[in-house]
Amino acid sequence: MSTLYATLWLITSAYAAPLGFYGSTDACTVAAGQIHVPAKAQVVCVPSEVAMPLALGSGAQPPAAMAPATAAAAPPPVVDSSKVSSEGVPFVGDPNARVTMAYWYDYQCPFCKQVEETVVGRLMTGYVQPGKLKILFKNYTFLGPDSLTAALASDAVWETAPDKFYQWHKAMFDAQGPENSGWATKDKIIALTQTIPGIDAAKVEQLMTDHAAQYQKTIDADAAEGTAMGVDGTPGAIIGKQLIVGAQGYDQFKADIDTALASK
Repeated sequence: MSTLYATLWLITSAYAAPLGFYGSTDACTVAAGQIHVPAKAQVVCVPSEVAMPLALGSGAQPPAAMAPATAAAAPPPVVDSSKVSSEGVPFVGDPNARVTMAYWYDYQCPFCKQVEETVVGRLMTGYVQPGKLKILFKNYTFLGPDSLTAALASDAVWETAPDKFYQWHKAMFDAQGPENSGWATKDKIIALTQTIPGIDAAKVEQLMTDHAAQYQKTIDADAAEGTAMGVDGTPGAIIGKQLIVGAQGYDQFKADIDTALASK
């Protein structure tokens, strides 16, 4: 089997839960080594030829081939969301908010969709709208051609109608389908964009072509910056000086934001 992807799982006696989605088993193993889990739990990396999680449900036990990730992890890099590049980067919130969250994602990543549905909306209400938090949206595009198309479109939307970016971003995750199944082709994305008042979809489509090289540089820079700060898959986030790996719950994000706010 040619291993192209890996899923990071948290395994306990009661359940198995996916934590993140990685482009290689090496990246997954490094992430696993950075996670602190209860004594009776373990994290495991599951290699796969396809970029989708295995069908483990509640109460499931990992198959014998799923060995715990025990390789020694290198010391984690120094992370600091205040040092993440924000020039030309899509964001929501007060530009001078006390805390910045840098958030890396792929529009085709199912774990990113999970975070969007369970975390990001609550952060918007509880922290972004009151002016406490700014979220930087960073592409980490690695799941195939439709991921790149979506990333190019996101930059074009930001250039065209920045005040509508988050609405468009959320609509993309609401519309997410199976990886590279055609749900995120250029035609489908433009059709979705046309449903959002205030965005010139024709301009978005034109910019995706005219500014493709410029956007590609930004997309590559986002991924490189994330990797340098310890992000090796999606979703990944940095809040203050804390790295959040994988599809963690709202409570983890809230705790890190509150810690960062308390330190200001």
